[in-house]
Amino acid sequence: MKKIRLYLACWLPVLLVCFNVKSEAQEQSVKDRTAVQNQEQVLLALHQQHRKAADMTAQGRLTEAEAELRQIVSTCRQVFGKKHPDTLISRSNLAATLAEEGKYAEAEKENRAVLAIRQEVLGAEHPDTLLSRNNLAAALQELERHAEAVREYRAVLAVRLRVLGAEHLDTLDCRNNLATALNDQGKHAEAEKEHRAVLALRERLLGAKHAKTLASRNNLAAVLQEQGRHAEAEREHRTVLELRQQVLGARHPDVFLSCFNLALCLEAQSKLDEALSCMRRAQTGFQKLLGANHPHAQFAAESVQRIEAEMKP
Repeated sequence: MKKIRLYLACWLPVLLVCFNVKSEAQEQSVKDRTAVQNQEQVLLALHQQHRKAADMTAQGRLTEAEAELRQIVSTCRQVFGKKHPDTLISRSNLAATLAEEGKYAEAEKENRAVLAIRQEVLGAEHPDTLLSRNNLAAALQELERHAEAVREYRAVLAVRLRVLGAEHLDTLDCRNNLATALNDQGKHAEAEKEHRAVLALRERLLGAKHAKTLASRNNLAAVLQEQGRHAEAEREHRTVLELRQQVLGARHPDVFLSCFNLALCLEAQSKLDEALSCMRRAQTGFQKLLGANHPHAQFAAESVQRIEAEMKP
């Protein structure tokens, strides 16, 4: 059964540099003013391209988004240089899109390149450097190189615990990601312990209905399911689905993700009628919101066909 990743958010808005012209306008030469205007035009064009790429990604038009991001990266390199923050953020966004397309080896390569530059320029403990290590770990996880992914997540977590503390939201995000990698590695008991700890802290700090709290409950359910504790997992999935519908509305992508996960849990228990109903709801929702070509919609469509085949006498 194909799993949909629960929490690997890597996309970042580009924080493009604002150029500050300090001298008085009357003292500037025509050449200087023209240069500033050209820079502003480049920045505006890059902002527009990033919005366009983000919209394409949200709609599941990943091939188009990749092409747009490659153009952005090329422009940033020419205008700012290969070590500029905007260039590196653009490359990180490209890596995230490559990962969504399933091009994990390319995503790994991009993330490693960005990480190397950030370590050189910013140092090993800078937040952007740690983000790159997190993104690299995510790519390794998708490549099923789980031991490497766990090592990277543990390294990031050690720094965040020391610098930010155990209750910082970034620290909790890292513990969550580590737990998903441990689960993939087959270390289900340790993964469950981590997910329960993160869930308890998120409930206290963010509230029971916060998106990240619900993501933790969703991830806990996945670990329980991996251990064959389907009844417990089903209860968690139903709770998450109900709360997401209350908070987000019936047509939010996270609601359809919960339908997808609940359907897999029901299928594992041979509750095929309800599993098919939930999976069809997920498929229809993903197709309307993300497009039929989006990986989520494709996974759901494949699952519908599988469940239908299981129901045949």
